[in-house]
Amino acid sequence: MRQWQKILGLLFCLWGTGCVTAIETRYGVQKEYLAHIPARIAVLPCRLWPQGARFEGQKPTELAAEDLQSLCQQFNQYVLQGFEGQPYMRGVSPRVVTALLERNGQKALLSQLDQLWFQPGQSCAKCEEAISYYREVIAPRAEWRSWLTQFSRAASSSDAILLPFIVSANSRRMDDRGLVYAQRRATVALLLIDTNNGQLIWIGSRSAEVRKPLRDKDPQPSPEQFPLWEDLWQRLFVEDLWQEFPGRQT
Repeated sequence: MRQWQKILGLLFCLWGTGCVTAIETRYGVQKEYLAHIPARIAVLPCRLWPQGARFEGQKPTELAAEDLQSLCQQFNQYVLQGFEGQPYMRGVSPRVVTALLERNGQKALLSQLDQLWFQPGQSCAKCEEAISYYREVIAPRAEWRSWLTQFSRAASSSDAILLPFIVSANSRRMDDRGLVYAQRRATVALLLIDTNNGQLIWIGSRSAEVRKPLRDKDPQPSPEQFPLWEDLWQRLFVEDLWQEFPGRQT
């Protein structure tokens, strides 16, 4: 019976006009780049996923500026540590990247990224993750590929860039079937992008959350009632985030 339901559902999608099929995605190294190791990776500083470039499955980001800054600092540190002791991962740190852009008169490039990723009125109903949004909406844009070419020239001919994103993060009171918690949650993503054509080489992503019980009648929790940020970082920034990174040795 279930098999017939699936067949009927497929036929409805094929004949109908209102059916949206989710995009097939694969995290880790992309099939087009299975044997490719970038010669020079420009590592950009952590940033919040452009809020104008939202996708269907994305949770909201509701954090104080200082908490978001602290989360990004930890992410930056984690990314840089990931290159240590890795002879085949040739990265250029965010500090060096910034210095190269300034020296070549291209400092403004970094501030253009949010605007490049957001175009009013453009959406992707079948994009439910960061990977599908990038592949379907961002990668095909001619102006994005032009930006990557400019960036590569200004950053000593880097053939790839590594973008660390805070995709979503929040601290909130949660009621889970009568059990009340103060929760902190975040999703991060690392995108390795080919500067020659804008194609995705590799992507890693991870979500984590920590909870602390509250009394049923507690109002909005005070900051001290929330779990420690350090507890979230320990679950978020783990080795699994680097899985299948080109040239990485474990």
